[in-house]
Amino acid sequence: MYRIENFEVEIEELNRKRMIRVYLPNDYDKNLNKHYKVMYMHDGHNLFYKETSAYGGIWDIQSAMNKSEANGNDGVIVVGIDCNSENIEGRLNEYSPWVNNNLKELTPGMGIYKAGGEGKLYGEFLVNSLKPFIDNKYRTLKTKENTFIAGSSMGGFISLYIGYKYPEVFSVIGAFSTAIWFSKENLMKFIKENYKKGLRVYLDSGTKETSDKSVIAFNDIYVDDTKELESLLLNLGQDKKDIKVVIEEGANHSEDSWRRRFPEFLEWVLKE
Repeated sequence: MYRIENFEVEIEELNRKRMIRVYLPNDYDKNLNKHYKVMYMHDGHNLFYKETSAYGGIWDIQSAMNKSEANGNDGVIVVGIDCNSENIEGRLNEYSPWVNNNLKELTPGMGIYKAGGEGKLYGEFLVNSLKPFIDNKYRTLKTKENTFIAGSSMGGFISLYIGYKYPEVFSVIGAFSTAIWFSKENLMKFIKENYKKGLRVYLDSGTKETSDKSVIAFNDIYVDDTKELESLLLNLGQDKKDIKVVIEEGANHSEDSWRRRFPEFLEWVLKE
């Protein structure tokens, strides 16, 4: 039977504490000689429990993993990192290495003028502090071929940044409904300058996405930006087999949408 362990760690890089939630596969306690692939995911509070979810919806990672394991796939350890939930700015700060000074114009309904800038330190925490801790605490397969990173919205944004910042650590990036708009020019430029062939990249979007209901254009922004990033990667030399793009008709910006699409992503990750 799978289990989920919850514990708090210190993010020394940012001088704050954070809850970590770790899914351990069904056979983890049965086969003590077996080591596992690891997937690091952001917004860990939204992955497993409705009680901790910000909006009541969850990815229900454990159900997707159960089904995958029942179909004969090896289990994957999932490390969920809660977001900075002190306020809305806190999450945005950690999930972008670049500051956005124009949020009032981009998302007037959010009521925030400025956010971002802590993503570099958050990435350093994940790679230099959390990963060694997880590798020491659990039976993991430590190489890049067995290490993945994924998230949604701003979690997709920071997954792309960290994945391309540390291509020697990760082999797969899962970017669900990525909020590329938050700092599009900087993200695209960063990927161009740090592109490494061999990283497998999953991108998706629904056709009814929004980060601010007062901005009608968001429906098109999410889809168009996702397709633009796909084109950029292909132009940079990405092998078609190493990129997967899903546009889900009618899907909105929610855990319900990401829960539906996660099993397809997981199957794609594990097929090689």
